[in-house]
Amino acid sequence: FPLLPPGSRGDVENSQLTPNSLDFQGLEFSPSPPPAAVDPLYPPHPDGTIPGKSWSKSMGKKKKNMEKLPHSHLLNFTDPPEEVLEALRIFGYDSFRPGQAEAIMRILSGLSTLVVLSTGMGKSLCYQLPAFLYHKNSGSICLVISPLVSLMDDQVSGLPRCLKAVCIHSNLSQSQREAAMEKVRNGRAQILLLSPEALVGSGSYSLFFRDRFPPVAFACLDEAHCVSQWSHNFRP
Repeated sequence: FPLLPPGSRGDVENSQLTPNSLDFQGLEFSPSPPPAAVDPLYPPHPDGTIPGKSWSKSMGKKKKNMEKLPHSHLLNFTDPPEEVLEALRIFGYDSFRPGQAEAIMRILSGLSTLVVLSTGMGKSLCYQLPAFLYHKNSGSICLVISPLVSLMDDQVSGLPRCLKAVCIHSNLSQSQREAAMEKVRNGRAQILLLSPEALVGSGSYSLFFRDRFPPVAFACLDEAHCVSQWSHNFRP
């Protein structure tokens, strides 16, 4: 701030300021309660195995030893349940690409999952298909946290016809945001794309502060490598 000469009007006014005389109201940033959670569609058995799994023949005698390791069997998951295969056909595909079935079954089993695939190898299907099934079975929604507005818009415009999604970002007007949230509340969207800032907002700025927010099946962090590339302090 510029320094004012002693005795000036600004100096007198500033000297009279006290915490109680400041005419502003600070924003409250108290944590908002999270939305209701959703039970997994295919809960793992107590031993960590998932219903409907089968082993590739190449495993041979290693099968018994591998079954003792938590979730290691998912690396060789080759037989998804019929409900999952039917959903795949609805999406317009006859078979999974490498890595897709494992990732999808982990998500449907409520397990944290890291998907690292090359561009064009079908990463989006790994969250889109579970979002479709969770919404079909429980009316829940999938949150997709994306760091770039252009990525959100591309995801919405490129969705398969069987899916509906809305996005919340800074380029939308208040009326557009309200319209998007109304679709979410009425169950007309299976996927909600939003920025990190919108996710961690609190009080009246929180999405979850709204009434009738549906249960959340799972959250997908898109372009997660940006967390480290852009600095851990750059975004929430």
